[in-house]
Amino acid sequence: MRIRLIVALSVLVARPAGVAQAQTVAFTRLETIGNDTDDRTRLAQLFGQRTTGAYLLRSASSMTPGLMGEPRRVRWALFAPELMTVGNSSITFSLNDGALWAGRGWSLALRTGVRVEVGRLSVTLAPELLGSENIPYDLAPPEVTLARPSGRSLYSSPWHIRPFSIDLPQRFGDPPLRAVDLGQSTLAVDAGPVTVGLSSENEWWGPGIRNAIVLSNNAAGIPRLFLRTSRPLATPLGTVAARWFAGGLTESRFFDRDPANDLRSIAGVGIAWTPRWEPDLTVGFARAVYAPVSGWGRVPLRLFDVLRDFGRPTNAPPGDSLQIPGRDQVYSLFARWVFPADGFAVHAEWARTEFPASLRDLLTHPNHTQGYTLGLEWARPVRRQRDAVRVQAEVTYLEMSPSYRNRPVSTFYTSRRAVQGYTQRGQVIGAAIGPGASSQWLAVDYVAPRWRVGLFGGRVRWEDDALYFFPNTAISLNKWCSHDVSLLGGVSLGGETRWGRVHMTLTRSERLNTFFYHLTQCGLVDPQLVRDVPNTTLQLRFSPP
Repeated sequence: MRIRLIVALSVLVARPAGVAQAQTVAFTRLETIGNDTDDRTRLAQLFGQRTTGAYLLRSASSMTPGLMGEPRRVRWALFAPELMTVGNSSITFSLNDGALWAGRGWSLALRTGVRVEVGRLSVTLAPELLGSENIPYDLAPPEVTLARPSGRSLYSSPWHIRPFSIDLPQRFGDPPLRAVDLGQSTLAVDAGPVTVGLSSENEWWGPGIRNAIVLSNNAAGIPRLFLRTSRPLATPLGTVAARWFAGGLTESRFFDRDPANDLRSIAGVGIAWTPRWEPDLTVGFARAVYAPVSGWGRVPLRLFDVLRDFGRPTNAPPGDSLQIPGRDQVYSLFARWVFPADGFAVHAEWARTEFPASLRDLLTHPNHTQGYTLGLEWARPVRRQRDAVRVQAEVTYLEMSPSYRNRPVSTFYTSRRAVQGYTQRGQVIGAAIGPGASSQWLAVDYVAPRWRVGLFGGRVRWEDDALYFFPNTAISLNKWCSHDVSLLGGVSLGGETRWGRVHMTLTRSERLNTFFYHLTQCGLVDPQLVRDVPNTTLQLRFSPP
């Protein structure tokens, strides 16, 4: 992988920007999910300086302000190039990095492009150049991979096979990776209260800070048709923001050898309502439905899937999937309540993959197929209201619910109908921690107008449902000490300089029992056979002024 070549290219692209700007060529910044502007918007909401409604359904094209100028004339501007590089010392660690999969070694994403507006039409072309050294590391032990069916890639998930499957490679092949992605590109027409168009950008639905259960920026964006409100619509009961789309999900190159199942459809709808009598509270609903589809021409016909009930495919015999291609779903109820007088906010998202069969079913098994996120934020202004100290905490739980004792329960994001599950090109499009996982996260930040510094710590228990799907052998005596867990902590720094915006995150983690490598009786194992992997992750983001 020619990492130096890509870095040099980013520098060369960045330098002419200042020269071109002096020659009246306009430059603008593409505001993306998770960048500094996005985070400062969330902080401003804690102090009542920004509204919260539309923020819970957002994407780059809706976050980036329109260009100034005469509406009837063509307006255009180049996007200042943005470079992100991620280095992992021992093993992959890649959360909410969009189309980039950051394996071991150095990985890079370079984005630039152009925005053009004329009348009600706007075009955002923001492709991304991706690369990764993809240095080898140890995968799951042989005894875990024995059940992998023929036709599956050696890099595919060795545990989510049957009856609930997912396209989630442990590693994206052997050689270095190079790719060009459409990135945060959008063609949109402003039709007054609504906007329609085509897009490949990421979307974030819900109030989560680190994890969004239905849609996030953890994978490449979904090519899709969309309809959304141009701005929150005023009603007698408050304001409403909404999004509705139909698109296509593609398989990674490291799943199986069957070209007939490479495409799935996905339809999604998200609604966020802010009551007129409580403007600091936002309540929402999101649903995404996905299923096998024969070709791209049929994808738009799946737009209305979000309005239909497809029953309980988890309960159906596995053989049915060969006769009637079914559909799976992820849906959630979410809310965020901000108390500006106290600089405090709480948020929650409660999700399921199956509708209750009846009111009785809901009351007796409310946690069936559920997942959830709970979080809080607190901030206090300091130094004459110019700076702020902020604390954030979030817990996400996607492990199998206890209702599995009474009826079948699938692992979150897996499917027996669409064998690639809820993924786009091998990465989960929902919560970054992935299927059957749980996490806890705490961060403390000091934020000034032009710089910031913070400390954070967390824990992730990876793929925990998989541990209990292993065959009933001697390893079943050992599962209480066989969990795959990462303990992590680090520091983040960011600021604006004369050269541009820079943000750095340094994470040190210890992954205990990586890929369930310790599968013998507890207390009797040779310590040399236990596979604990320390890893250092350095992420750098840079964009010119």
